Amino acid sequence: MAKLLNANFHELLKSKYFYITIVASAFFGAFLTAGMYLYPNFNMPENSGIVLTKDNILGIVPSFAAILIPFAASATVAVLLDSQYNHGTIRNMLVSGHTRTEIFLADLLAMSAAAVIYFVCYQLAVFSVAVFAFDYDGYRLKAALVSLSVMLVMLICVSTVVSLLLGNLMRGGKLTVVILVVQYALNLSIVLGMFKKDNKVMELLARLFPQSSLFDFSYYTVPDGIEKNLMISAVMIVVFSVIGLIHFQKCDIK
Repeated sequence: MAKLLNANFHELLKSKYFYITIVASAFFGAFLTAGMYLYPNFNMPENSGIVLTKDNILGIVPSFAAILIPFAASATVAVLLDSQYNHGTIRNMLVSGHTRTEIFLADLLAMSAAAVIYFVCYQLAVFSVAVFAFDYDGYRLKAALVSLSVMLVMLICVSTVVSLLLGNLMRGGKLTVVILVVQYALNLSIVLGMFKKDNKVMELLARLFPQSSLFDFSYYTVPDGIEKNLMISAVMIVVFSVIGLIHFQKCDIK
């Protein structure tokens, strides 16, 4: 297992895409923070009552990581799996005596680590620009901000697991477009939280999707049922991991 992880991280660290994505993640974090600081009411939901200030911008901007980072993580999964399948890497791992469970888990851990690295770079850029823009001496960590970060990491990991499952189903292939479309569909559930107060159906659906709570963090208020949302994310990670592992155990590796 350790050898597989070392090989995966070596492959990741020598990939130009990995470093380009790190820079892109940091850029978008800085860009969104600066943009929302300069244009605080631009593109806000109608009647949302949200006005961006130094007191809530660090609650809203990080939430966009749940929209942007899964796309970067999904593309990383597609690139790495495409290389593994096309170059016979997986077959060589099996011949060397590694089990399919070890291969799957090593891929999952390496790809999830890449996604978390993208998220950390995004967050650092957000904080750096916010500190510069608002002349902060430092930022007081609040329970809501910590909870938000934990939820974002879990949502990003859910997306990564789904991407790995899709990648193995399609055997490498041209995965990127399909995976990105699926991630876009998952991200649509985020908007439920923006309108749930005005629509009973939206409110009901919002209770089922952890993403829908992200906008509640904009005023650093931990939404009701946060434990349930975190539990749903954890269950989704386990379920998709098990499904992906079962499929990978049975699929034909050429």
